[in-house]
Amino acid sequence: MINHPLYPNGNLYLSGGMQFADNLGASWREQCSITLRGMKYYPIDITSLDKEYSAVCGHPYMFLETTDLLQYKSNIRRQIVRADIELVRHHSHALVVYFDVAAQRGAGTQSECQEAYDHDVPYFLVNGLPEWKQVPGWIRANATRMFDTFDDLHQYLGKLPDRILQRDVYGNRHAAPYYLCSLCGDPFTKSGAQFVSKLTPIYCKSCVDIVKRTHEAHADRYEFFIQQMEKDAKQGE
Repeated sequence: MINHPLYPNGNLYLSGGMQFADNLGASWREQCSITLRGMKYYPIDITSLDKEYSAVCGHPYMFLETTDLLQYKSNIRRQIVRADIELVRHHSHALVVYFDVAAQRGAGTQSECQEAYDHDVPYFLVNGLPEWKQVPGWIRANATRMFDTFDDLHQYLGKLPDRILQRDVYGNRHAAPYYLCSLCGDPFTKSGAQFVSKLTPIYCKSCVDIVKRTHEAHADRYEFFIQQMEKDAKQGE
């Protein structure tokens, strides 16, 4: 994990449409980066990094069509998918996700959201579509917090305890005495001693109650599927 000494509150990867966005989605990233730096967050602006890469190393053939399909796939896998996922997985304390028409048309933003969720990296979702229902339910459900505007996002980030997006020695997002709830995105305090092991996900008391009700309200869908598949397998013996 790269930790910038001037931005101790953590690295925020700026996820959003590029392939179908104007100027690779540079505008919102540039504006957001200025505000984040002022709050001591380090923005990972993939569009800016991309342009610097192209200037030094040449164009990575991101969106160039080619008659050689296998070469095209190899380019995308190596230079796009691998690079972006590695940044999300290993160098981001959280993601800022701008979900607009460009993100809706592409696949990278949605893949980065899933990667973040799978690796316990919070992501903060800003809606750029006319209605929230146009944002896929999967993306909304896995978001740590959702916002109607960037101003709302910035106000939220500005009120978070310093360094809470960074992990403590046990792997939890913790800035004494606060932890970050992965369901509601609120900081909360834990009565008694702090957690001394990795918890994934980590919930505040109110969200624990919500999750408990969710588990008790219906039979587990995954377990039901497994039972049905096992039943099918036995019938085939």
